[in-house]
Amino acid sequence: MRLKPFTAPNMSEAFALVRQELGADAVIVSTEELPDGRICLTAAIESEDVFFDEKEQLQTIPPRNAFDDTAIREALAYHGVIEVVQNKVLSQVRNIYKEQRNIDSAALLQACFSRMFRFGSLYDSGKKLKLFMGVPGSGKSTVIAKFAAQGKFRKFTSCIISADTVKAGANSQLKAFADILSVPFFCAGDDRQLHDAAEKARKDYDYVLIDTPGINPFIGQEVEKLSRLTEAVKADMILTMDAAKNSYDAAETADIFCSTGATYFLPTRMDLTRRAGSLLTVAGCTGMSFCAAGVSAQIAAGLADVDSLSLARLILT
Repeated sequence: MRLKPFTAPNMSEAFALVRQELGADAVIVSTEELPDGRICLTAAIESEDVFFDEKEQLQTIPPRNAFDDTAIREALAYHGVIEVVQNKVLSQVRNIYKEQRNIDSAALLQACFSRMFRFGSLYDSGKKLKLFMGVPGSGKSTVIAKFAAQGKFRKFTSCIISADTVKAGANSQLKAFADILSVPFFCAGDDRQLHDAAEKARKDYDYVLIDTPGINPFIGQEVEKLSRLTEAVKADMILTMDAAKNSYDAAETADIFCSTGATYFLPTRMDLTRRAGSLLTVAGCTGMSFCAAGVSAQIAAGLADVDSLSLARLILT
């Protein structure tokens, strides 16, 4: 069977064209009224003697390149992102592809992270008080020292208040950092003392950096003690966490710290980490905002900004 379209000003003239070229045995397959009012008929005939001009032949149009999410899917699996967050990312990536028809994995992942996650800065939140929390050994003291060191380059003043009365030697280490940086150092034994020290310091310094005891988030008494400290001050609450932490443990731990007031997430030891699934997992499960990342052991240059582009590159590299 051969098909051929016919176009005419009206139906009767279209039928006349069909009979004239294909004869009385032609079968009308479809009719269509064009936007300009003309009629288009498609007719068919069984005869093998009917040939069409080359320009009338159906042309094979190559399909648009379909997006293959294999690279992103494999990268998420490699980094150990938990399944529920993987599915959210892949779903968002597919939606963005449908909108933009961009098949570049890095660009799609960057756009996805811009929509899914929040990114902020420790320096631009508008709050002078910065309270750091985390499990023992998460890098709180080092992050505080790195923040204070930025004052030498960014020309701001800061002081450090330690509310850590639990870990032996914790204050000694942090005070040593403060002395090297010529940053005032104070201690607060409980929530009342912390409140008073923070209120006094906010009048004299651009930033007040508060260290808290490293806690086991699965021990209720320790969580309650931290909560009393966070309720004593109006500060940006920053969770520091080793980036190499298992994604499932990271999600559960971060959720508990969120209950104590944590709104910012600062992964540490990024330079020692090859799989960064905990970053996407924590942000995807808790909604906390990225504010920086610890990328080096060097105090002077150890904090880096985190945005959707750097995060996409990290996951795909």
